[in-house]
Amino acid sequence: MNLLVIRSIESRILTGITMFVGIMILVGWVAINEEARMQAFVRQHTGRSIERGAELYASLCSECHGEEGHGAGDRAPGLNNPHLFGFDPVGEQTAAITTATRTLVRFTEDTDSLLAEFTDADNPPDAERQDEILAQLEELEAQISEQQTLIETAVAERAATLETLDTAVDNGLFPLWDSVVDIETTSDNEVEVFFNNNGTRLAQVGWAGDLQGYVVTTLIHGRPGSARVYPNSTGMAAWSQTAGGPLRQDQIEDLAAYIINWDKGANWTTEDFLAVAQYGKPLADGSLPSEPPPPPAGDNVAGILARWAEMEIVGSPATGELLYDAEFGCTDCHTNGASAPDTVGTATRVRTERLTLPQFAGYTVEQYLVESITRPGDYVVDGYSSGLMPSNFGARMTDQQLADIVAFLLTQE
Repeated sequence: MNLLVIRSIESRILTGITMFVGIMILVGWVAINEEARMQAFVRQHTGRSIERGAELYASLCSECHGEEGHGAGDRAPGLNNPHLFGFDPVGEQTAAITTATRTLVRFTEDTDSLLAEFTDADNPPDAERQDEILAQLEELEAQISEQQTLIETAVAERAATLETLDTAVDNGLFPLWDSVVDIETTSDNEVEVFFNNNGTRLAQVGWAGDLQGYVVTTLIHGRPGSARVYPNSTGMAAWSQTAGGPLRQDQIEDLAAYIINWDKGANWTTEDFLAVAQYGKPLADGSLPSEPPPPPAGDNVAGILARWAEMEIVGSPATGELLYDAEFGCTDCHTNGASAPDTVGTATRVRTERLTLPQFAGYTVEQYLVESITRPGDYVVDGYSSGLMPSNFGARMTDQQLADIVAFLLTQE
């Protein structure tokens, strides 16, 4: 029996061509719409992740961080918080002041150079050059006046903004602010350094990565020393199963998605700042200093060790442990060796493993630890990623704090 429906060869060819063209059109249509389809899929996946994260937050986090994520006084910081999301309420003014100040310094240096040339008795300029110098000085004078006006305007605008944020400042926004504004000897440059270092939470803690990484890392490892910072808290637990907690990694990601979904981008308002009941605290005891802080240790390892010897600076292991756990949050990563080498056994590993490497010939354990803290990018232990450890501890720690932490680590055999 002949079962062929299409009997002629010409009809078969035409049918084949038609089917081929149809398939190509279908493939093309799928390809054209693939990006939109994937975007819709990502939105749906993210939405479901946020929903699951909301349930986890309500059951695990809301008691301390608040149902709306605004935190609770002396218990836990707000997460629905413009400062956490990198929105600096005075960032625009601070940037304008910094730029104008640098320009002003350059114009002032140009002025000094021209005046030196104009008054050079050994090689005085001729009359034509004198006229040129006077014209340039007049132009520089106008430019200097313009930059000074820009600085004064930005400073006034920043002060006006800060006045509207008095309640937020009382709740911990810009901690240590009193140490700047109440000290008459504080230089303008120190004020700008303060705002550049404290404008956002990530800048405040010296986090070099993005917010997603900061939130996920904090959820994984918890804040073991946070009970010392927030007196009404028992401390934030490590939530990840990898750190001994109850949550799987997908649940950690869901919880992070919910928290990050609070971000309003550039649409944060003064009311959002005022709604936060508790901002993050940088100090182990949550207090504000009554006098300007001592200078930072810096990252000149030889200079640091020389000062310790000259000034007879001796570290306290007990104080160092408090600093290590709470103020600088070192245990967040250095627990169980998941993200960074484990705290336990530090001194032994340095002595028996690190100092046997050629690049550390002649080093002492103390010298290695100082370099590791203040210059973490110079050497990264095998198996760990570069860039995870903040690179500005030398700028954030005093000599005494650094000595205390090193003294503590020397006890970790």
